Amino acid sequence: MKFLMRQCLLLCAAMTMVAAASAEPAGTSAAGQSIADALCAATSAPIAFVPDGVLNSTGKKDDLSTWIQFPAESVSVVRLTGKQIRSALERSVSLFPSSNPSFLQVSGIDVVFDKDKSPDKRVVSATVLGAALEDAKSYEVAMPTSLAKGGLGYFMIWEKTAVVRTLPKTTMGGLCAGKPVLDSDARWKQAG
Repeated sequence: MKFLMRQCLLLCAAMTMVAAASAEPAGTSAAGQSIADALCAATSAPIAFVPDGVLNSTGKKDDLSTWIQFPAESVSVVRLTGKQIRSALERSVSLFPSSNPSFLQVSGIDVVFDKDKSPDKRVVSATVLGAALEDAKSYEVAMPTSLAKGGLGYFMIWEKTAVVRTLPKTTMGGLCAGKPVLDSDARWKQAG
């Protein structure tokens, strides 16, 4: 019951954040991608997800930690199937082009999507480190612990039991402190 109550509170918070979000369209950000890259590097996971809901809208170019709303949050690694990852990507882009706290900044994965398709069929392709995402294959994905436990509605895709490890004494802020925002190609690309 506590778990369900917590998930309901997280969902309510997410909906509040959507309502308060700016009118800017969703999309990748250099800061978000840089934070996702830092999670991959720290965990050795091939993929990382960082939801927009944990990012500040502004920060310092020379310090990634200033872009993180909850710098004391821990980092976890979750084992997901390719099918679950695809479902997460669909959820991420379901409200595009509207701002969405569950939009995922990513590392290790490139996604092509078609915004004109129905919200659950927008992902055209996804590649992990250059190879096609395989639905039946298992992948390790680094992410903030709140997301790993199903926050922002991702509990509909995976359970908190999918967490394989949480980095001891490692926080999002500590991991990113003093690291610069790096320019990189967008990892979400619109088809056509």
